Amino acid sequence: MKKALAGLTIAGVLLAGGYATTSYAIDAETSTETGKALTWNFKGKGFGHHGFAGDSESILEKAEELGIKTDGKDAQTLMQEIRAAEIKKEAKELGIKTDGKETAELMEEVMLAKVKEEAENLGIKIDGKDVQALKQEIRLAKLQEQAKDLDVATDGKDAETLMQDIQTASINKRAKELGISTEGKDLQTLSQEIFTASVTNEAKKLGITVEGRDIREVAQEVASEKVKKEAKELGITIDGKYLQQIAQEVREKKVVNLAKELGISTEDQTTAELLAEIEKNDREKLQEVLGQDLLGSKGFGMMGMGMKGGHGMGFNGPGKGHGGKFHEGGMGEQGFMSGENEAD
Repeated sequence: MKKALAGLTIAGVLLAGGYATTSYAIDAETSTETGKALTWNFKGKGFGHHGFAGDSESILEKAEELGIKTDGKDAQTLMQEIRAAEIKKEAKELGIKTDGKETAELMEEVMLAKVKEEAENLGIKIDGKDVQALKQEIRLAKLQEQAKDLDVATDGKDAETLMQDIQTASINKRAKELGISTEGKDLQTLSQEIFTASVTNEAKKLGITVEGRDIREVAQEVASEKVKKEAKELGITIDGKYLQQIAQEVREKKVVNLAKELGISTEDQTTAELLAEIEKNDREKLQEVLGQDLLGSKGFGMMGMGMKGGHGMGFNGPGKGHGGKFHEGGMGEQGFMSGENEAD
């Protein structure tokens, strides 16, 4: 990616309420050509799509669990070894031979196997297609599903066109839900009004003062209070934890609870794997449980709204966007702190 995920603390907070489909949960960067660091969905607490929880205790615990010696090794070294061990373990579970293969090579094979599985679940033919081609078809299929949910026509439209149409429909739908007039307003104006109205509504529910305050400051307080409230309701302790860590635990607990409710085994399953299984069984229920972001708006998801080539609404309100992309039920992955968006 051109730029690392901005505003990780707020991103973590938003993870508590955002619905994430699984088509991008298996995304990873390989170092074969770019030399960039690899990311992976590690099995175990604190290891997710955006990496470690960040504390040394979690790293040491995970290393010990995998039988990795920790003496004389810094966090970065241990993270690399943990990543390699987890990928190797995942490969073996998928029946992929690991002997003599580098981590990057195994990553590619594992990712191809998972992408093929996802494609087959969507009725996509996989013969003769590489990871990139399959991911593009999966992306289009997911967008078509979202479009149908919003009564957006899909015939003859490519992914980029569908993204724009879905975005427009989602914003207009949310505006109407909030009683906001859409007549004569562009998407940026509506985004601003939706953000303000959503934050104000949630603030009132939580007894947070809005008058005389910057709406972005109020939004941060709302997100903080909501995630802590949800943690308490789920029996998750918050003592000594960063908000993103609390939010991640809230999200994981919600996914596990929903899986159990649907009779899905949670043993030795990652959050991404559970999401995939839940989505196959009851997509509507998944959307119901995780489909609202912390400002109560379905469709915008945990990622805020990023508009390609225009402006996006990050966590702190509408801001400039550079090709904000559709990602896991939300629009635009960056933009939490400053409203900035960077596409791949």
